[in-house]
Amino acid sequence: MVQDIFELPGPEGKALVGNLLDLSQDPLGFLTHCAREYGDIVPMRLGLTPTCLVTHPDLIEEILKDRDSFIKSRGFQALRTLLGEGLLTSEGESWFRQRRLVQPVFHQKLIASYATVMVEYTERMLTTWQDGETRNIHADMMRLTLNIVMKCLFNQNIDEGNAQAIAHALDVAMNWFESKRQQNFLIWEWFPRPENIRYRNAISQMDTTIYSIIEQRRTSGEDPGDLLSMLMQARDEDDGTGMSDRQLRDEVATLMLAGHETTANALTWTWMLLAQHPQVLAKLQTELQEVLD
Repeated sequence: MVQDIFELPGPEGKALVGNLLDLSQDPLGFLTHCAREYGDIVPMRLGLTPTCLVTHPDLIEEILKDRDSFIKSRGFQALRTLLGEGLLTSEGESWFRQRRLVQPVFHQKLIASYATVMVEYTERMLTTWQDGETRNIHADMMRLTLNIVMKCLFNQNIDEGNAQAIAHALDVAMNWFESKRQQNFLIWEWFPRPENIRYRNAISQMDTTIYSIIEQRRTSGEDPGDLLSMLMQARDEDDGTGMSDRQLRDEVATLMLAGHETTANALTWTWMLLAQHPQVLAKLQTELQEVLD
């Protein structure tokens, strides 16, 4: 079956690097071209590593459901130095246990309460904007999403020191990850290159902040009803055990990454695309007025 897949039509690669240069220079353009040109399963080679691009939703669902046959890619394995064994990077029984423990975080009623926080913090940000001024929208979105994720996770308005430590760590981590992606994750993070040293230092600083908040919460015993409290109270239905400090740290770091930088990037691109397509912006404004008043 594997052999048959790699006999399917796909993009022609170069001798040693395969399709790695095409992917690193224009990831979205290259993958979009492959999907349109070659169909549901596209074989390619990244360096010496045989790889498949899967584009059909049914096939993707089958892969995601089969946690025994498929393992995380090099990219996700590289992220373990940042996220540990959180939901995004763990596999097999470890993932299954953590998914059960984290399940309450994704309850529908809780998600509605997160929306309330999002609206409140967005409105607070907009009060600082003035008509006619020029703003760095990406910086604004980074700050907004960090404020929201800290409020939902820890039920606290962000402390400037904590904010800078976490924001800096995530920024350094994403720059490091992109650098490693372009190298097909061939350079080990423990090698004493300057970018690896900056990466490890940033993670250490972030860990200090997160563990400090966890210790403070355990010591005080308070339950403000935030995501951290829910994670701390979660118990495995089989053996009744909860999460260790390390597991809490990993899930907190995962939720921060998912709720902060990636969301800010998506928002920034959304505003840029809306600005470039006024007819779509007009549709959006009409829908907001009619549906949300």
